[in-house]
Amino acid sequence: MSFPRRRFLTLSAGATLATLAASCANNQDASAPRLDPTAATWEEITALAQGTTVNWAMWGGSDQINSYADGWVAERLQSEYGVTLNRIPLNDTVEAVNKVVGEVQAGVSDRGSIDLIWINGENFRTMKQGDLLFGPFTDKLPAMAYYDTSNASVISDFGLPIDGYESPYTGAFYIMAADTARVQTMPQNFDQLLTWARENPGRFAHVAPPQFDGSRFLLTVLYGVTGGYEQYAGAEFDLALWEEKSPQVFEYLQELRPYLWREGATYPPSQSRLQELFSNGEIWLMPAFTAGIAEGINTGQFPDTTEAFAMPGISLNDPSFTAIPTNASNPAGGMVLANILSSPEGQLEKFKPAVWGDPPLLTRSKLSAEMQAEFDRVETDYGLPLEAIAQNTVPVVNAEYTTRLEQMWTEQFAT
Repeated sequence: MSFPRRRFLTLSAGATLATLAASCANNQDASAPRLDPTAATWEEITALAQGTTVNWAMWGGSDQINSYADGWVAERLQSEYGVTLNRIPLNDTVEAVNKVVGEVQAGVSDRGSIDLIWINGENFRTMKQGDLLFGPFTDKLPAMAYYDTSNASVISDFGLPIDGYESPYTGAFYIMAADTARVQTMPQNFDQLLTWARENPGRFAHVAPPQFDGSRFLLTVLYGVTGGYEQYAGAEFDLALWEEKSPQVFEYLQELRPYLWREGATYPPSQSRLQELFSNGEIWLMPAFTAGIAEGINTGQFPDTTEAFAMPGISLNDPSFTAIPTNASNPAGGMVLANILSSPEGQLEKFKPAVWGDPPLLTRSKLSAEMQAEFDRVETDYGLPLEAIAQNTVPVVNAEYTTRLEQMWTEQFAT
């Protein structure tokens, strides 16, 4: 399953969020000092959270994900910490960002209506650069012992250092899927992809940008035809680099276009349409997120001969995180919830295809042998070699590169 991680929408859930204000007042005594996460012990944090309600703002467009939150997460939160979960469904994460901005501008400094946000990318950048985040807090979470804190996908978000203001939540890999009954040699770079497309005209397609999956494909082309990911890995957008390198992206796309499905006269408008083309054999090779590939294999939508693979140094590791607003009423509850979501148990539960199917972010070698075996069993059911895939993926860089890719696509291709 894939889900929207990046959109720009107008706040539409204000009325729903506003109803939370009364419950927030119960979470913190007005005379109590503000929690200092750098000084408090984990025992002190959990004691502060005991008996409170934590308000978690998250995209609510998936029944599977909502069930995971309302079921397993809520039960674990209550049984382990005595904390009640109040899930705030969003059409888009920007709604929560707008809510926090509005509250802070109105002088609501510690009684905010949101205690934790499922977040990444531009939304995290907006909050971090606007001093709208509580923390740093992640080094106090016991779950962080199971993460590789030298891994760029764990310690940075779209090229911006996390600096302890986000906790790892869910993995996502944007890779390739092929029908091995028809594709004998998997392209490992974009030169090989172009050669394959020439030899198999009409059998490759990608979603039309600026739809999310299509924009992700543009980013992989940027990496793949201009010399690699590393040059774009800084926290800030490099205009000179962009102006030097970006023409190569669109030269490549123009060269590829005649060999696409329908000769590039039209593009699949959504990932679901792209997957339909793959399912019925109209295309034999496509870019997709791992969860969507796994779902297609496990439900029988895709051919039994489907294989997933990553292009080394090109395919994307595109995770998301949780963060606590600076004005959260219950930051201790937010930390406790973030810890559950990052924990090996939380990562394992959401990894199960029948629960959600998004891959873990933690490092399995840091787990006990028993827990490693549990993850291995789920991966067998999942049907994809995720650890091997992860080793060949690279992080998403500053969102400005994607924004500019979308703009250039619209100017040059969306006619």
